[in-house]
Amino acid sequence: MATERKQVGLDPSLLRTSWREGALTRIRELEVLTRWTYEQSPVKESLADINQASCEHLRRAREAVAYDRNSFRSFTGALFEAANSNCDAAEANLLRMAPDYFLLGQLPSLITHITRHLPEGDPRLQGLDQLRTDLVAKGEEACTDTARTQLVTLVRAASSEAGREHMGVRRFRNVLIVGTFCLTVIAVGIALLGLAAKDMIPLCFTPQRAQDTWLVCPMAESKIDPVRLGEAIAATTRPQDVLLVEILGVVAAAVAAAAGVQGMRARSGPVGLPVALALFKLPFGALTAFVGLLLMSGQFVPGLSALDSSAQILAWAVLFGYAQQVFTRLVDQQARIVLGRVRGARQSTQNAVSADPA
Repeated sequence: MATERKQVGLDPSLLRTSWREGALTRIRELEVLTRWTYEQSPVKESLADINQASCEHLRRAREAVAYDRNSFRSFTGALFEAANSNCDAAEANLLRMAPDYFLLGQLPSLITHITRHLPEGDPRLQGLDQLRTDLVAKGEEACTDTARTQLVTLVRAASSEAGREHMGVRRFRNVLIVGTFCLTVIAVGIALLGLAAKDMIPLCFTPQRAQDTWLVCPMAESKIDPVRLGEAIAATTRPQDVLLVEILGVVAAAVAAAAGVQGMRARSGPVGLPVALALFKLPFGALTAFVGLLLMSGQFVPGLSALDSSAQILAWAVLFGYAQQVFTRLVDQQARIVLGRVRGARQSTQNAVSADPA
């Protein structure tokens, strides 16, 4: 891989993930603004500690971006949280040092950020409307130390809430990843068991055709003597029966997952929750296809205990695979709620309801 990079002239520093590039861009912007703000200030002595703290925060953020790739830290989001939280702290310090006209120019963006992430009724929002009115009407005259402190405090609180929203999405995504892994292990284990012992879990049926009894399995069927059913199962079943059923379940689940993701916001920050949700459905579909046919072959479902052909068995495998949507519906709803919170606590409930096709 290193040889290929050298041949095409790629700079390894450019081969980063998207969140690292976004964080690095923000760090560079904050470094320039912090340096410019400090140099423009007529009272550098009183701002020296704040400037030093900002530089330290940005240094820590840059270290997090440049840290060696680690699967566990990527899974937990430790590096992303380190970069994001340090940038938020540096941004708050920047607003403390910034001249009045800079603060007023940033006011619309700051107010939007605050109202997006702090819910209505939050005690910290008391006086925000009056503060905004005074700053807009009086300009630099209203930029007192008290007003600046109040605005910076609100911005910092909103940034902290935004960070918690993203971490909530990441935790939910991690649960889905662990669940997907466990379900995949179970599905693969069942498929391997079918390959190793084809007649241990036969997904076969015994319909009547005229005066004859037939044994119908996913990949073969034969006329049998009911007295010698065990021998017929051993002769008719195939090692790939269970594997074929699970593959069809996965295909059907993939179709259902693609249809479900359409109503969900594709962008969920750096964590990819919709992708994790779609992957979660695949092994679940394989297992529902297998378990559904197993219950039918055991005459658990009255009236559906004697499928007439292999094609019917495979068709029911597809149906059961798609039916995983019934069991994962609650997971879909929770994912929409979690994603809705990223857009802002105030609109989270509305987003979850509007995104639900039901």
